[in-house]
Amino acid sequence: MKRTLLLFAIFAAMTVLASDGSSQTKKRIGLPEGSDYVEVTGKITGKQYALYQIWADKGDEWFADLESSNSYVGYSIKAPNGDRYDFLEVSPESGYYTIRVELTSSAARSRKPVTFKLKIKFEMEPSKPIS
Repeated sequence: MKRTLLLFAIFAAMTVLASDGSSQTKKRIGLPEGSDYVEVTGKITGKQYALYQIWADKGDEWFADLESSNSYVGYSIKAPNGDRYDFLEVSPESGYYTIRVELTSSAARSRKPVTFKLKIKFEMEPSKPIS
């Protein structure tokens, strides 16, 4: 019985260690107070991906910009209604938009870590001072 439990524990540990990390959680981000953009940095390897969610109201004008020394990293945007975009300028509806950053399949096979910086900028009209 002890041997069976030990083998099961070893197998479970090997499964966790061998995981490619493709099951990731979403990280919600928002604009810092008084700013019209937010920057996040991350690192992905192999088939891993990074998921970020940001709230946008219908009609908000915004864009995402991805910087990396590796040209094989890219992103896609998924709207709250499930539609996918490679680039988004005006939000078609209000809700959380999910941005997925990942490597192409050929780059994922190399399993080399890739760092990136994602910048999300909203076009806002200047606000009037409160008097």
